[in-house]
Amino acid sequence: MAPFGIFRKKEKEKKEATAPKTAPKTPLEELCGDDKELYEVLNKTILLNPEMTAKEGVNSHLEKAQKYEEAEDRMRARIAYQVAGEISQYEGKLAQAQKFFKKAVEVDPDYPYRKAFEYYSKKENAERALAVAQEYYTKTEKRTEKKQGSSD
Repeated sequence: MAPFGIFRKKEKEKKEATAPKTAPKTPLEELCGDDKELYEVLNKTILLNPEMTAKEGVNSHLEKAQKYEEAEDRMRARIAYQVAGEISQYEGKLAQAQKFFKKAVEVDPDYPYRKAFEYYSKKENAERALAVAQEYYTKTEKRTEKKQGSSD
């Protein structure tokens, strides 16, 4: 007579095999917690490679944005204002980030993700986003340093 534990073990293995596996959370998801709106906003406005993007500086992107705006190239103007806002956020300059994200919405009101920029119009939203972004940059810079240190 076979022990009944064998059947239970197979049943448990089947359940584990069919159970959906959840992917590990990204650093940004961890920092945003249950705030889905904040996550969506930062997912659109956080710089993935801030050192490289910030190299040119805010003023360079601002000048480009103004030239594109004068030429009535709304999409490129919005992108340049967006990058200027993202760099400002990376540098921790709240008022500047708000100003550039607002300008990005103004020059391209048809942009489907404009709600991400509009989020910054409320000061408390902008402060929260900036704080989480700064924490994200600190956390990801440490990971990058560890990877570079281990490969040298």
